[in-house]
Amino acid sequence: MRKVRIILGAAALTWIAAALLVSCSRSEARGKLQVFYSGNIRGSVSPCGCHTPKGGIARWAAFINRQKNPDASWLTVDAGDYVDRAGNSGCSGKCRFMVSSYEDLRYDVLNIGKQEVWLGYDALDSLIRSSAARNARFVSANLVNVRTRRPVTDPTVIKEYGHFRIGVIGLLSESDFPRGSALLDSTHFAVTPYLEAAGRYLPSLIRKTDAVVVLGELGSGQIDTLVKAFPDIALVISTGAIRNGEQPMTIGKTRVLGTGSSGYNGHWASIEFDPARRDSLGFSQYQDALTDTYDEKGPWADKLASFNATSSPSLNPATTPASTASSPVSSSPTPTKNSLPVTTSSVPPKG
Repeated sequence: MRKVRIILGAAALTWIAAALLVSCSRSEARGKLQVFYSGNIRGSVSPCGCHTPKGGIARWAAFINRQKNPDASWLTVDAGDYVDRAGNSGCSGKCRFMVSSYEDLRYDVLNIGKQEVWLGYDALDSLIRSSAARNARFVSANLVNVRTRRPVTDPTVIKEYGHFRIGVIGLLSESDFPRGSALLDSTHFAVTPYLEAAGRYLPSLIRKTDAVVVLGELGSGQIDTLVKAFPDIALVISTGAIRNGEQPMTIGKTRVLGTGSSGYNGHWASIEFDPARRDSLGFSQYQDALTDTYDEKGPWADKLASFNATSSPSLNPATTPASTASSPVSSSPTPTKNSLPVTTSSVPPKG
């Protein structure tokens, strides 16, 4: 019996891989994804000095510990503006602490907001390159290199969870960077129109995945326009000023979530795939104020105390931020006090 050898070129292999990737439809996906999301923290690593102090990286870590659903898969994201407004002189000690904390917390995707753009080219490029060796992936579809006209980092990320795939895209608002703006290092960066970038990447991302999450610093009008153009987006998580604030809002089949400011509250949302629902998605969400009920002794409290007790030098643009802990987040959830009710609903199927 004669053996037949089949040799496939790179183009053919790429085509086959793409065909396999899109062969499953959402109606075949199953499982639950719990999305922990933050944004607009602006370097607030410690609880605020207000009447009832809220927020802080140690309390956020405790929130994640307690709220993780062992029956779900997890996605942890930030929609942007997580570093302090240090200017284009580079990444400050607080900036470095925030990014290394996100790495220790096993963040999956970090969108680039205007605070991060304001770090300047060298510092931001260093952060992006350093993330390649860690779990966190920076994402931005419309922050481009002036010389190459290509995105400075991944425009999209696809996460595989066995029985479903999630696509994540990051967007900036070009209106935040008017001509001559001091926020933008225009010798290296340009911000292209967010809707143009969405049109370039979203159709393919929607085809290849079972649900798409948009991370962006977008206002209500921009989100309305985006969802009208791409009604199959599952979640929009925005650091921008949006009409619903931190309460979820539904536009068609899309859930719009706001992050609030300064990390005062912890948030998660979940989407559930069930073949019995055919093309619809189950949805639930949760929010709780990060007060002293989330104070816990342990590595995160020690890490924050150590940071506050010392003067952290600015990050040299030529260096990369170092992770300071291996895995301080437990995978075992514990009961939560003073919790808000969970709301659950389903998105109607297409057509």
